[in-house]
Amino acid sequence: MSAYLWNTFCPTLFGTGATQEVGIKAKELGMSKVMVVTEQALMDFKVATQVTEVLEKEGLEVFVFAKCQADAPSAICDEGAAFYREKGADGIVAVGGGSTLDTAKAIGIIISQHGTTIRDYYHLEEDAHELKLITMCTTSGTGSEISKWCVIGDEATGAKEMPVYKPDMAIVDPVLTYSVPAGTTAATGMDVLAHCVEAITNKNYNPYGYIFGKEGIKLAMKWLPIAVKDPSNKEAREKMSLAANLGGMAITASGCSIGHSFAQTFGAVNHIPHGLGCAWGLPGVMVYSAKYGNRSDLEIVADALGVSYTDKTDTMDLANEMAQIFVDFMREIRIKSIKSLGYSLEDCLAVTERFFHDGAFANSPGTPGVPEIQEFIKYTYHIYQ
Repeated sequence: MSAYLWNTFCPTLFGTGATQEVGIKAKELGMSKVMVVTEQALMDFKVATQVTEVLEKEGLEVFVFAKCQADAPSAICDEGAAFYREKGADGIVAVGGGSTLDTAKAIGIIISQHGTTIRDYYHLEEDAHELKLITMCTTSGTGSEISKWCVIGDEATGAKEMPVYKPDMAIVDPVLTYSVPAGTTAATGMDVLAHCVEAITNKNYNPYGYIFGKEGIKLAMKWLPIAVKDPSNKEAREKMSLAANLGGMAITASGCSIGHSFAQTFGAVNHIPHGLGCAWGLPGVMVYSAKYGNRSDLEIVADALGVSYTDKTDTMDLANEMAQIFVDFMREIRIKSIKSLGYSLEDCLAVTERFFHDGAFANSPGTPGVPEIQEFIKYTYHIYQ
C-alpha cells in the first residue's frame, strides 16, 4: 500500500476580478516594498499594469522588474535577485506565464539562501523561505501559480533544472488572460491537458491528485476550443483558468511523465513553446502508458474523455482511441506539428540522452531506457503530421 500527500498547495484566490485584492493580500503577507516580476510585453499591453496600479493604490511602493523571458534563463533569475536586494524589496508579486512565475520562484530561492546565483541550488528541496511570493498567471496553462516546481533554463548547459520554492499565495484572475491570442491559448491549453493526463498515468499513485486531473481534462476538452475560436468569451476564459489551476494541483500531487520530458528537453534545445512540446507528446503518453503503466489509470482518462470500454476492450486499442482523440483535438485548435515547423525526426531523436536528466522522467511507468525513449519519440513525430 502506498502513502501519498494531500493539501500540498498554496492558498489560492480565484475568480474574475480577483486582481483587485492583490494589494490587500500583499499587505497581509507583510509586504510594503513590492518587486513586481513580469515581462515587458505585459507592461506594454497593459496587463501587468492592472496589478501595479492596484498595489500602488493600496499605498505599496512598487519596483518593476520586466526582464523575464521564455524558459526562465538562469542569468535573468540572478539579475532579478540582485534587483530585489538593490531596491530593498520585502516581497514579490509575479505576473506572467509559467516562465515568469518560475523566475520569481528562483529569485525566492536565491534570496532565502543568501546566495547570488540559482545555479547553486538546482537540486535544492526548499529548506528556507524568507521571501514572500504572490503568483498571478496571465495564461491558462502551466499551473505554476500553485506548484512548488521552479523550471529554470540553464544557459551554460542548455538543460532545464527544477529546484523547489512554494508560493505563499496564488491569485487567479481570468481577466489577465483576456488578451492572450488564439495560438498561445491553444498551446497553453494543451499544457493543461498534458498535466492532467500525465499526473494520472505516471507511476506515482495519488488518487487525490487524480480527482483534479480528471476534472481538468473535462474542462479543457470542452472549453479550450471555445477559448481558441472566441478569445473574448469570458466564460471560456474562466473555465480554462480553473482547468489550469486543477492541472497544477494534479502535478503537485503526482508529477508529470515522459511527455513532459520530451517537451522540456526538445524545448530547451530548440526553444519552442512549452505547450507545443506537451501537445506533441500527449498521444504518445497514451500508448506508452498502455505498454508500461496501469490499465486502471488509462481508464480514468477514458472516463474523463467520455470513451466507452469494457473489461474485454484491448488495452492498446483503448490507448490508440484516446491518442486519436488528442490528435483530432490538436487539429481542431490548429496546433502546428513538429514537421511543419521544420524539425526532422533526427532533430527529435537528438535529445534522447537528455531525458535521463529531466525531472519528470523518473515518474514514467516501467524502467525506460534508450530504446523506449526513442520508440516514444518516433511515435510522437509520426502520429501528428
